[in-house]
Amino acid sequence: MLVKGTRIDRRRFLRLSGAAASLPFALPFLDAFRPRRARAQGALARPKRLVIVHSPQGSVLSRFVPVGAERAFELPYITEPLAPLRDRLTIVTGVDNVQPRFNTVGNAHINANYTVLTGRPFLEQNPDAQTPGGPSVEQVIADRIGADTPFRRLDFAVGGNQTSNGLLTPREGAFFWVGPRDPISAFNNPLAALIRVFGDGQLSPADAWALRARRASVLDGVLANFGEMSRGLGADDRARLEAHADKLRQLEQRIVAGTGECNRPEVGLPPGVDPGLDDHLTTPVTNELLASALACDLTRVATLSWANGHAPEFPWLWNRNGGRPIVDLGVWENWHAVVHADYQAGMEHPYRWYVEMLVDLLTRMASMTDADGDNLLETSLVVYFSEYSSGRHWHTALPVVLAGNVGDAPAHGPAGRWLDVMGGTVAELEASGGYRTSGSTTNQLWTSVLRMFGFDDAGFGHYGEGMARGGLPGLLA
Repeated sequence: MLVKGTRIDRRRFLRLSGAAASLPFALPFLDAFRPRRARAQGALARPKRLVIVHSPQGSVLSRFVPVGAERAFELPYITEPLAPLRDRLTIVTGVDNVQPRFNTVGNAHINANYTVLTGRPFLEQNPDAQTPGGPSVEQVIADRIGADTPFRRLDFAVGGNQTSNGLLTPREGAFFWVGPRDPISAFNNPLAALIRVFGDGQLSPADAWALRARRASVLDGVLANFGEMSRGLGADDRARLEAHADKLRQLEQRIVAGTGECNRPEVGLPPGVDPGLDDHLTTPVTNELLASALACDLTRVATLSWANGHAPEFPWLWNRNGGRPIVDLGVWENWHAVVHADYQAGMEHPYRWYVEMLVDLLTRMASMTDADGDNLLETSLVVYFSEYSSGRHWHTALPVVLAGNVGDAPAHGPAGRWLDVMGGTVAELEASGGYRTSGSTTNQLWTSVLRMFGFDDAGFGHYGEGMARGGLPGLLA
């Protein structure tokens, strides 16, 4: 154990500090990402918090996209569960992720995953060093609004392999990024997340404080070596060291502050649950943890994603499919093979289930108040999306739902809208093989999200020839 005054050599120090990179929170940004001039206070009813919810492998657009007009629309099978909350929604159709066209390397999944939230192509066009070109949008917002919370951000995943710390094993296809080569780790064991976010309910207050004091002492010992270590490093190593120092300072702040003042949610799982596979059991518990952390102001930015995007079997949905497996392993290798083909009967059920789990989260948030006594959903912006519109790797017309406080009521009236910027029909998109573009981009969508929080960013990410800057037309543009 390190204590104050302990000296360690450069190689061992960098190895120890490297462990901080796996912690589920982010380092402060460089000046280039600091907020620009905000709008005048009170000019807009801004959300206080951001939640990004991601479901994998696209959707079936013909059963996702509403039918009708902007204010008078019907929800088809996949989005029908949203009906009770439609007055708090803005459904967006026709937003394209155009960044993959600027890449010359990488497969379809990496091209989608590394660009959809960062709005940038790869940092370099090197097949051996594929990495995003910058931070994802929620990290930019977390750095601007979350500096005074115990957790700069909290990230939750459902399913997938996990480490001994209850975190999702680092994946090649991460969606959420602090910056190039720095993916976010996420909790995918809800019971481990309960302890690490809300504390161990079995510890007495005195034991909890003693544990925090010991952990803070260890970090003090590490941080005490920073000044001396940095004098012997080159510029690149010094920058890396400072990034790890920032993460450790955030951890120390969280440890010292503690989380004992917040009501610890009462959650549990049935015996024998596998957090890596039993998504139908772990998602509601994860939703409760996420919503509770927001309500307690432990964080103001949170993410939720399903990590089993490649080969889930969805046994809890077989009854909706006439008792038949969603993925017939006698015909298909896995779920990825199913969605990569044209429409197959039954594939709409998992996509609807993802939306049902979104509704579960929104309903929990709508039943809670935050630390200021305000309704949690009404004062939060929730963004639901997938990296594709179709599992056939289409980057066009991504399925997007905005819920809660969309920040544009003075300009466009209340929510309960279907904002269609596709410029055509789903049938026309399908006839084009997914190549029909709308001219509206994820860069514009994320610019609008930034503006909902009161920031005057002119744009977000990388802009190639012909790309429109500013926000998404009709959405706080």
